[in-house]
Amino acid sequence: MTRRDFLRLLSLSALGAALPTLPVGAAAQSFRVPRTLMLHTKDRWKLPHILEWLRERNYESVGYADVLQALQGKRILPERPIIITIDDIAPSYIQPYFLAMAEAVEKVGYRGVFAVVADQPPRRAERGWAQLRELADRGWELDTHTSYHSYLPALKLPDLRDEIVQSAEWIAEGTGRAPLSLIAPYGAVYRREREFDERIFEVAAEAGLAFVVGIVGGRFISAEARPPYYVGRIGIASDYLQTGRWIENFYRGS
Repeated sequence: MTRRDFLRLLSLSALGAALPTLPVGAAAQSFRVPRTLMLHTKDRWKLPHILEWLRERNYESVGYADVLQALQGKRILPERPIIITIDDIAPSYIQPYFLAMAEAVEKVGYRGVFAVVADQPPRRAERGWAQLRELADRGWELDTHTSYHSYLPALKLPDLRDEIVQSAEWIAEGTGRAPLSLIAPYGAVYRREREFDERIFEVAAEAGLAFVVGIVGGRFISAEARPPYYVGRIGIASDYLQTGRWIENFYRGS
């Protein structure tokens, strides 16, 4: 049995491969997913104002590890939790913009989640992985954004495993911390409208991941759901005021 086969069996037994269900009504809305922001380096100019807006309204930053503990009944989330995710950091070259954004977030006492495109193994990008380890040591959560940022529903199963399982293994090896979440490129987790691509969730379970992060929906986790849980995010608007309205309306229509 190979190391990957062992990881696959271990994670499947621990998490199960059952798919989460999209919440349909109030009865299914048993756990409210924290409001979650999706940022890219192009949003760096807006970030200080967004952070100020959040602080003024008493939001407290959490990560997916906190959410998992809350689901397991091991902790209580703050009254106004917010997950701040920053996409596309890659060990092949850590753009200074990412580090500047991390510093801005830390300056107000927050931490967040970096979605890592694990495009190089640790042995081939030592400097980049060292920088990622430093971010993890500072309290940042590092989750997989796949190996090469591919559109997952279009891939065959072996390529899905390369994108998801391989990237999770490289992050664990390169940082000493196993990722908890698959942050799907483009939020692409559906084969067709409102129908999950089951393979993505099954391979995420093989990788030992507790969450699959998309964009649409995913505001609530139903009592019947099993990991990996589907959760959603919102992007950044043209300015911080509109972004604030999107944050406040995160659950509307769910």
